[in-house]
Amino acid sequence: MARVDLMRAAVVGCGSLGRTHTKVLAEIDEAAMVAFCDINESAASALCETAGGEYATTDVARVLEDDSIDAVYVCTLHDSHASLCIAAAEAGKHILVEKPLALTVEECLEVGRAVERTGVKLFTALKMRYYENIIRTRELIAEPLMITMQMMDNPWKCDFWANDPVMGGGNVISQGCHSSDIIRHIARRDPLEVFAVGGNYYQPTGVTDNLCATFRFEDNIAASWVQGDCSCPSMTGKFFMQVFAEGISVGLHNRFCTMTISRRGQEREVIEGCETGFLEENRAFVDCVINDTPPTIDHIDGLMATLMPLQAIASARDGESKQIKSVLEAALAGA
Repeated sequence: MARVDLMRAAVVGCGSLGRTHTKVLAEIDEAAMVAFCDINESAASALCETAGGEYATTDVARVLEDDSIDAVYVCTLHDSHASLCIAAAEAGKHILVEKPLALTVEECLEVGRAVERTGVKLFTALKMRYYENIIRTRELIAEPLMITMQMMDNPWKCDFWANDPVMGGGNVISQGCHSSDIIRHIARRDPLEVFAVGGNYYQPTGVTDNLCATFRFEDNIAASWVQGDCSCPSMTGKFFMQVFAEGISVGLHNRFCTMTISRRGQEREVIEGCETGFLEENRAFVDCVINDTPPTIDHIDGLMATLMPLQAIASARDGESKQIKSVLEAALAGA
């Protein structure tokens, strides 16, 4: 792909996340959001006017056929991610796609094939990797022994689009891709297998709404994962993680903004941070486009963030452990 000095971008999907990415991209000198696309014409026009963009449209083809556009932000409902990413890749556009990359393994693989065939950059927007305290945790613990990850929300409304089994997949997939990615990111390895208990307890849409899983990673690293929407915890907050290694443990709570470090024989240390991520992932995306370097969170990372919850859900359904790494390797070999 040709090097660019200013990344001209278009956003497809002008809802909450489209507005957020447009806002933070305005803080990056090397990039500009210039085109705005949404099935709701008024949403596209309003964001275009607010951002000082060049045009708004309801026609995705207009964006993809615009030779002045270098990159496309895919911020639509989950079930449209794969088709839009493939179309953008075929049009030669670099891609930042909101999580999850797609809702099925096959769709993730199709996106990957399109990206590898066309040579475009694809960045999966798993922003929690850029949280201040997640970065600090990786710096402190390079070789974890055990990891616990919990992301529990209050009940999602049954008419919320992300709770639809086709459009969004439900909480365990829609938000669980963040959890699974962070577990893998902290472990620095791929998971070998998973055993899980849970299922559909009350959501009328039939999605898996609550799940408890154990992952076994290479080098026998163990990770437990609790994900669901039965209730937001009163003490830890929605996001909670603990990472254990020999002689040290790290605990993150309060949406990962509070970090407690315990070292053997030393006083506990508490670090207060903030909820970062959107600006940092946009900077990383722009950097890989401008400098023609590999994206730091690519389509394989997006595939794994989808595969891990799907295999956990499959385990909960039939009561048997499910392979992950071997499934990934077989899928990639067949791709």
